[in-house]
Amino acid sequence: MFFIIDLSSKTFLIIFSILIFTTTANAAGFREMSADGVGVSVWYPSNAPSLAQRLGPFDIEMSRNAPIKVGKYELVLFSHGYNGFYRNHFLTIQALVNAGYVVVAPQHEADYLLGGSKTGAALSYRYSELSKALNTVVRSTEFGDYIDAKRVHGLGYSLGSVSILLASGATFSSQRYYDYCHRNQSLDPNFCEDPGWVYRLIQSFHHDVVLHPTSDSFSEQPLISGKVILVAPVFQGIEPTSKLSMRNLDVFAFDSDVVAIPEYHARPLYKAFSIHTPSEYHIVQGHHYAFIAPFPKWLVEEEDIPVAKDPEGFDRIAFLNVLNKKIVEIMTSE
Repeated sequence: MFFIIDLSSKTFLIIFSILIFTTTANAAGFREMSADGVGVSVWYPSNAPSLAQRLGPFDIEMSRNAPIKVGKYELVLFSHGYNGFYRNHFLTIQALVNAGYVVVAPQHEADYLLGGSKTGAALSYRYSELSKALNTVVRSTEFGDYIDAKRVHGLGYSLGSVSILLASGATFSSQRYYDYCHRNQSLDPNFCEDPGWVYRLIQSFHHDVVLHPTSDSFSEQPLISGKVILVAPVFQGIEPTSKLSMRNLDVFAFDSDVVAIPEYHARPLYKAFSIHTPSEYHIVQGHHYAFIAPFPKWLVEEEDIPVAKDPEGFDRIAFLNVLNKKIVEIMTSE
């Protein structure tokens, strides 16, 4: 099924933002953990009072290291985009926590190795980060008794869509990826661009990553047992398999996306997976980086941050409030 979400009415968005921004930005419990060398953030309902605290460049109302509110919660695995940070999506994550979910989001460290001969192994590494994060949180004394491990959902943004699909039983083939880019380099340059060995060398000093040999094509043991939502996804190289474990799939494409062009990514992804699992396709008026929380004014005035830039007149807060509400509606619907 196809849906078009109209975000063009600025007046409506501003009013809507005023009404629900305090809800989507409410405090959530927050804890950072280590899962066999993987940095993991856990966001969860808590009764503890909130404080404005710095997380990266963001000032966030949250309850750091507070106890989880007594209850039983379904879990959402969140996977961020290429070279991104889980903290960039705190508004979306907190909206899910306010709706009664525990959100587990690892920090992915091997993205600088993508685009070359190690692409498959780097994507498998992303899967392993999700797996380690999930297992560590579910088995922890802090959260284990409060999580419904039988229902694990997935939310992936951009490259994070590949991580979540691998965690749902899909397969990835480096050869399919290379063949696609050989044919479509000029049509899909942002996806097919190889950052080069100099970039990888520089990044290697900032990341402690050891990749394991990965066969081509490969698939992983499914981690997802519930719903999957993919936002501005990339797709080429991924294919569904008979091992798909997701209950249903929602794909959000941004109509002005030039990084993950919907014609080559979101749309064929939806067509390929809708044959195997109940799926819906949503077309949203926005650009690729609109799903990232707005950076603070003091930072964008000091630094040139491409992912923080919006077209003239675009209200990112209002955009996120509407989209986050839709994401919560999908997660909480039966």
